[in-house]
Amino acid sequence: MKHNGIVIGGTHSGCGKTTITMGIIRALKRRGLDVQPWKAGPDYIDPGFHSKASGKICRNLDTMILSNSVVREIYQRQNCDISLIEGVMGLFDGAGGVDERGSAAHLSKLLGLPVIVVIDARAMARSGGAIALGYAEFDKDVDVAGFILNRVGSERHFKMVKESIEERTGLPVLGRVPRDERITLPERHLGLVPAWEKDNFDDTLHILADLIEETIDLDTLIGIARRSKEIPFIKAGIFSNSTKQNNRVRIAIAQDAAFHFYYEENLDLLRHYGAEIVPFSPIDDKSLPEDISAVYIGGGYPELHREKLSKNRSLINEIRNRCGRGMPLYGECGGFMYLTEGIVGEDGSLFEMLSLLPGKAVMGKKMRSLGYCESVFNNDNILGNRGCRAKGHVFHWAGLEEIPEESDQALTVTKGDQHIEEGFTNNNVLGSWVHLHFASNPEIASNFVTMAEKMRRIK
Repeated sequence: MKHNGIVIGGTHSGCGKTTITMGIIRALKRRGLDVQPWKAGPDYIDPGFHSKASGKICRNLDTMILSNSVVREIYQRQNCDISLIEGVMGLFDGAGGVDERGSAAHLSKLLGLPVIVVIDARAMARSGGAIALGYAEFDKDVDVAGFILNRVGSERHFKMVKESIEERTGLPVLGRVPRDERITLPERHLGLVPAWEKDNFDDTLHILADLIEETIDLDTLIGIARRSKEIPFIKAGIFSNSTKQNNRVRIAIAQDAAFHFYYEENLDLLRHYGAEIVPFSPIDDKSLPEDISAVYIGGGYPELHREKLSKNRSLINEIRNRCGRGMPLYGECGGFMYLTEGIVGEDGSLFEMLSLLPGKAVMGKKMRSLGYCESVFNNDNILGNRGCRAKGHVFHWAGLEEIPEESDQALTVTKGDQHIEEGFTNNNVLGSWVHLHFASNPEIASNFVTMAEKMRRIK
């Protein structure tokens, strides 16, 4: 089976992959192409930019969390004219110094896709050839097909770097992106400021796409995408063996400025097992949507909106009452913070949250935890029985304080050589710092829908 596509890799984090990828996506869309965006790794923010640029939901592909066959299955399920996958960190950066898992290079080989490498050309000339040659020669199984230069100072600068790269590698430089403050993306503690928070983001995309059309050879890029190799067709795996009944339950998903970090496959698997996904805003909505049987609150930035969240007493009281009657509620990372007694900002101010789980979430000035992990449930809960395993990722700056000594931890989380007890349950409420990927164990999605169905039957 063949899907035309390209991996946009880079020499390192911050070289401009995200900006260039979303610009190419929008420029190709202008040509009438159906573009499917992807992001390597566990990132949530970059996919938001690519979703805005393409008009299609950007999805994650992660060979650290998921098996090779599951990654291929997810990739092959999306029909399009061309796929664009933004890499993570540098092209070859993955699990370790000699372990390629998780890298964009590994994805390119697994999916049979050529690679375009973005090089930050600031303060270099002939050295660009040395860098490009290294990337082209490092792993002969990776089809490095060309380069794009970012932050180019002038036409003369571009010509010098381009000549050096093409003379040393024999590969094309498809173009360059000059330094332009109009397309700078602001950052905050979890990465870039999300696309949905930028009021003028469509204007930024318009400027960027104009620039890409002027300075990047899109015809050559499309031709490179057609070099994608045939890969084995993956029969339905994680999306098979369902006994679902379409829309047999409605599950509310928090979607607003405070909560918006979800793996799209998590939602797809809930749909696969029979759930209708219904978005709501914990900031603005005074009540849950009608006929809801369960709630899923993902990660995000609740610390930035804690006052508005706390003041929405109508919704807080309804969720508390519904959970008191047994409604399943799952919160991860930012959603976990919302389930606690309150969120304490860096200034020490406390705003009360749902108080369904013990402790207070306290924001810090540095990262508390980052990395891939595997979780084992310590007790039966709404996602699975004791001993159930699933993989995921943690990335948070907040910590939990004032936890009662008698509180039982919900998960044993293994991250590297660390084994950490964390998260809590309270009847049908579960929360933890881990962003679980349901595709690592689809039984999680099936169990959650089953619990929601039980709630619907007892209403």
